[in-house]
Amino acid sequence: MRRRWLFVGIIMVLIVAAVIAAQNRSPQTATSTERTARVARGTIRAAVSASGSIAPVAKVELNFGTPGTVVEIPVSEGEAVKAGTVLARLDTDELALSVKQAEQALATQRLVYSQTVSPGVDDLAAARAAIASAAASLKQLQGNPDPLQLQIAKLQTDSANESRHQAELQWDQVKDAPVGGWKMDILKSQYAQAVLANQIAQLQFEVIKRGGNEAQVSAARMQLAQAQSSLSRLLGDDRSRALAAAQVQQTELALEQARLRLKNATITAPSDGTLAEINLSVGQQVGVGGLKPAFVLADLSSFHIDVGVDENSIGALVNEQPVLITIDALPDQTLTGRVDRIAPTATNIGGIVSYKVVIALDPAQATVRGGLSANVEIVTQTREGVLLVPNWTIRLDRATGKAYVNVRRGDGADTKIEEVEITTGLRNANESEVVSGVKEGDELVVTQKSGLSLGG
Repeated sequence: MRRRWLFVGIIMVLIVAAVIAAQNRSPQTATSTERTARVARGTIRAAVSASGSIAPVAKVELNFGTPGTVVEIPVSEGEAVKAGTVLARLDTDELALSVKQAEQALATQRLVYSQTVSPGVDDLAAARAAIASAAASLKQLQGNPDPLQLQIAKLQTDSANESRHQAELQWDQVKDAPVGGWKMDILKSQYAQAVLANQIAQLQFEVIKRGGNEAQVSAARMQLAQAQSSLSRLLGDDRSRALAAAQVQQTELALEQARLRLKNATITAPSDGTLAEINLSVGQQVGVGGLKPAFVLADLSSFHIDVGVDENSIGALVNEQPVLITIDALPDQTLTGRVDRIAPTATNIGGIVSYKVVIALDPAQATVRGGLSANVEIVTQTREGVLLVPNWTIRLDRATGKAYVNVRRGDGADTKIEEVEITTGLRNANESEVVSGVKEGDELVVTQKSGLSLGG
C-alpha cells in the first residue's frame, strides 16, 4: 500500500514540474520575410496553352490488296524511299495464270461478237442456199412440184420408155433362137436394165407429181426451219447482238479483276517518304487488311501538332498566329511554329467542347521525332515597351474587382510601404501589364509571415 502511494506522489511531482517549466519558457514570436520585385519595361505576350504530340506532315498505312505468301521485301525499316519503289511482293504464279486465262476468254468472246455482228459472205451464201433447197423440197412434197422439175421427170420417163422399147425389140429377135451365147446374155441383161430404169423413172415422176406423205412433209418443214434459224443466227438481231456485247463486257471485267489482283500482290510506295514500320516477313501468309498495316510510310519533311482548344479561348485564334513550342524530351530548347488550320466545328467528348487546331512547326529547327509530347503557347497578343509586374505582387479585391500592389516609399528610417491601386492591361500566366498606378523602377514588396506564437 505504501508503495502505491509513493508511486502516485512521484507522478504528481513530475506534473507540477512540467507546468512550472512551461510557464517559465520564452514565448515563440512570429517572424516575417519580404519578397520584392521592380517595375520594369519589357514585352508581354498573351497566349493560349495546349498540349499534344508531334506528328509527321503525312503518314500512310499500306497493305496488300490480295491474300498470298510474301516472297520478297527489298527494303528496311527506317529507309527513305522514292515514289514507285517496290516494298514487297507476293507469290504471283497463280495470279499470272488467271490473267492469261481471262485474256483468252476475252479473245473468244470478241470473236463470237464479231461473227454475230458481221458474218462471213460465204457463210451467208451457204445458209441462203440451204433455205432455198429445203423450201423446194417442202413444196415438192406438199404436191406443188416445180413445173420445170415435173417436165424433166416426164422427159426422163419418156426416155426410159423408149430405151425399154428398143431393148425389148432386140431381145424379141433373139430370144427364140435355138443357140444361145454371150451376145444373147448381153441383150437379155440390157433389156432387164431398161425395164428397171423405166420403172424407176415412172416412180420418180409419180412422186414429184403426187408429193410426199405426212412424215416426209413434217421432216421437210423441220429442215427448212433449221436452215432459216441458221441464217438468223448469222444475221443476228438486237437481242443476240446485245447478249454478245454483254458477254464481251463481262469477260473484260473478269480480265480487269485478274489484272488488279496481280497488281495488288505488289506494294509500292505511293510517294516519297521514310518507312516508319514494317510488320511482315518473307514466307508469311497475309490476308486482306489486318490488325497492323504491312508498312507505315511517313513524310518527315515537316511536322505538325494537333491540339484541342476550349470554346472560351478559340475566339482569340486566327491562322498564322505565332506559336512557342516546348518538348518534354528537349527541355532546353524552345521551338517555333504557326497556326495552320482551325476546325470550323467543335468536338464534344464527354461533355467537354473543344476545337481541333493544327500547329505547323517551322523548319530548320532541332531534330524532332513523331510521337514526342509537346506543349504549345499560341501567342494571341504582343505588346512591347510596357510596364510589367509579376502576378504574385498583385492583390485583387474580390468585392470590388480592383487591383493593388505594395510600393516601398522613402529611404532609411523614412521608409514606408504604401498600398497603391493599379490598372492592369494584358496578362499572361506569369506577369501583367500595368497601365497606371506605378512607374518604372518602383520597388514592390510582399510581406510573408512565418512561425507560430505559443504565448503572450
